Amino acid sequence: MSQIEFALSSEGGALSGEFTRHTVPTLAGKTIKKLLKNDHAVLDLKAVHGVDTAGLAWLLSLIEQAEKAHKKVELIHLPEDLLKLAKLSGVDHFLPITEC
Repeated sequence: MSQIEFALSSEGGALSGEFTRHTVPTLAGKTIKKLLKNDHAVLDLKAVHGVDTAGLAWLLSLIEQAEKAHKKVELIHLPEDLLKLAKLSGVDHFLPITEC
């Protein structure tokens, strides 16, 4: 069975594993609340694979909630398949990507 893991750090957090419709529901709202405790959070996605539109939708939800709470989120190490999906969906300009 595929899964996604979230690890919290002082700078933000990191996701690892499959980021799909099968795993996104396990992240729930608690993950976003933990990540948005700081005014500025960095989310590392270097260990993410198998992304689909559910993973992309979760990221967009995170960004929306951060904006509503007047917080800043940076996404780093996005997998190429996630970037391609965001471009194909026409939402890549919404993603606050920081090049590392």
